[in-house]
Amino acid sequence: MKKNNKLILALAIASASAAIFPVQDTYAAEDLAVENKTAIVESKETLDASSTYEANLEETLSTENSEISKIDYYSNSSNENKDEYLADEKNESEIRQEDGTDKFDRATNTERKSFGADKNVINIDPEVKRKLEETDGEYGKKDGAYANNNLKPVLTPIKDVVVNMGENERQVAVTWYAKGEVNKDSKLHFGGKTYNVIRARKTNDSNGYSTYTAIAEVEPGKSYEYYVQTGSYKSDIFTLKTKALGKNNKFSVLAYGDSQIGSGDKVWDSVGLYKNTQGKVDQDIADFKKTLKKAEELDPHFYYSMGDNVQVAGYEGESDYLLELPIFKQRILATVAGNHELSMDKDDTSLQNTTFSDHFYLPNESNLGSISEINEDGSTTFMPGNFYYTYGDALFLNLNSNNRNTEEHRAFIENAKAEATKKRGSNFSWTIVSFHHAPYSTATHTSDTDIQQRRHELIRIFNENGVDAVFGGHDHVYARSKQMLAGEQALSFKDAYGIDPKDKNAKIEDGETKLFNNAIYKDGKVIVDGIELNYEGNEVTNPRGTVFLTLTTASGTKFYNPIGENQWFVAKSLDDRNQLFSYLTFDKNTFTITTMDPYGKVIDTYTINKTDEFINNPRMLEKEVSKAQLEARIKQVKNLKLVDNKENIEAYNNALSYAEEVLKATFTSQEEVDAAIKVLETRLSNVEFIAENTADNKADNKKLAKQVKGEKAPKAAKEVKEDKKASKASNKEAKKSSNPKTGITALTGVYASLSLAAAGLFATKRK
Repeated sequence: MKKNNKLILALAIASASAAIFPVQDTYAAEDLAVENKTAIVESKETLDASSTYEANLEETLSTENSEISKIDYYSNSSNENKDEYLADEKNESEIRQEDGTDKFDRATNTERKSFGADKNVINIDPEVKRKLEETDGEYGKKDGAYANNNLKPVLTPIKDVVVNMGENERQVAVTWYAKGEVNKDSKLHFGGKTYNVIRARKTNDSNGYSTYTAIAEVEPGKSYEYYVQTGSYKSDIFTLKTKALGKNNKFSVLAYGDSQIGSGDKVWDSVGLYKNTQGKVDQDIADFKKTLKKAEELDPHFYYSMGDNVQVAGYEGESDYLLELPIFKQRILATVAGNHELSMDKDDTSLQNTTFSDHFYLPNESNLGSISEINEDGSTTFMPGNFYYTYGDALFLNLNSNNRNTEEHRAFIENAKAEATKKRGSNFSWTIVSFHHAPYSTATHTSDTDIQQRRHELIRIFNENGVDAVFGGHDHVYARSKQMLAGEQALSFKDAYGIDPKDKNAKIEDGETKLFNNAIYKDGKVIVDGIELNYEGNEVTNPRGTVFLTLTTASGTKFYNPIGENQWFVAKSLDDRNQLFSYLTFDKNTFTITTMDPYGKVIDTYTINKTDEFINNPRMLEKEVSKAQLEARIKQVKNLKLVDNKENIEAYNNALSYAEEVLKATFTSQEEVDAAIKVLETRLSNVEFIAENTADNKADNKKLAKQVKGEKAPKAAKEVKEDKKASKASNKEAKKSSNPKTGITALTGVYASLSLAAAGLFATKRK
């Protein structure tokens, strides 16, 4: 009987408190019950005011489907290629964990025997192995007799001859190093003509070299014998083979990620080959040759590197061995700067970091995106700015992503595109961007703060300027995104990252996923940058958005652990510890990406087609965007009264500022505007408001509920389902009444309290 009395008392207290006492409530929109919490949970929270944030979060997350939604990586492939795709099926977590490793471990140096043995480590180059044995391991020993400054440099009078891209397919640049002080009378003898150098300067190579560049005109399809001369020094005679453009201006490119000669990880350490040792440099060159051998068979018009060409720019021996490869004297190499191009020898204070610009000529170079700093020790850090060139019907825009000034990159892209288009007299079919720090990747760098910044800020610029594809490296696991639009999304944890939030590997602590470096809001959602467009298949025509490629290491120097192969943006990701490259083909109307390993095995293909009409009018498919709902919601939120504390006000201001950023954007999509409303509600779920609903707020609610005139963008089936769910929650909330005089906030809350007490009484009676 005493137990029953307690339940009756609880019933009375719950009913009275709901009717009498005004409360502070946390809400974000006209659909306050966004997660459809049950009446029993609501009444429990009324009775137990001490419910913690962690408990609420766990309760919200537990309502999600426990089954991980897997992306079907093979459904997009044609039937005839399906077996080929299935042969590359990515390794699932239970396989990865057989060797005791954590699939989502951020340690990039874990040896993972059970899922894709490192083919290069298994097959150590015979010559490297012989030298290791002869020197009793010293050849590859960390900080040993063959390491760091003891790397064996190339000391010939002329070295590091490399052919770089000119302004277009009718021009090349030849750069070389020569012993001694600057000699401005240096010459390039090319195809029977002599060209003067356009630049000559002293380098910081400790062996006393200067660098030179000369520009030569070429006719695509011809071969040219050439040599360079500085004073009495002459190079060997080399042959540059150029290729003519094919039908419809067709040409091909061999794109690859971090060759990073001299790099290493614990897998290599285990066989006695440490980074920045002669043994590791020689091994990397031997492995890189495997990729280059297959590339030569494909015979591209030029090679296209995503940076991190070497491990430490200050160890000249690493650059020497890379640039002594014959292919870079026989074919054109275009490259961007990676973060390792800024890496200097910490023990050599005389070095000035101009290594990248000393070795490579950048056509149409801009000051925008450059880095020029005097360091604390008096040394100079210099990295050239953004640059562009054209080839056939394609415009290539190349960014120095070591510079994180987004507005400089925006100005460069707009200026370069306008300048190149004016010179051409018509639109380019393809606009391609490359920079090192890939913004949409699936390995450990995907959660880095600097990558998140680029993801948030750059994609709008790419969309606005009609960029078709963005190529990057840095993260050492191959990934291709879907067609991406700018904009934030509020997604469930599982929809965003592909794993259940209850999985320990998600590393959720204190309302944040440490794995992905992202906050989880009180409505159980995370906010991510980029809105994916789900086109069917591996071929699209006149698509919207931009596709992003992260290219893995072409030399197999080191591999990173994947932590997000099922992220919301992923169309294809492959982690098998094997070096890869992408073969790109362009003509006026078609652009195809074919990614393969050094043995020719194709692991991914993707094709974009464009009609002539679309090329001439790239915005022909854009629809009128209505921001009325977003504007109304922002106005409504500004009229709400806040709980007055610093943290709460800051969260409120952040929520509004992001929403107003979309509202003020001169270029946006309806998808972004619609998503911005949901993002606003999610951010506001962390904000506390004083619960009152004035006549003005009621009017605003009614306005917001009305259909805004104007055409809406078509919604995916999933969006329609989510909207129906949100509509139900909104209808449920609309049935509640609120009286500021009495403080009654929800009759359904009273009913819930009654239901809870009645249920308890019934359960006690049964017992």
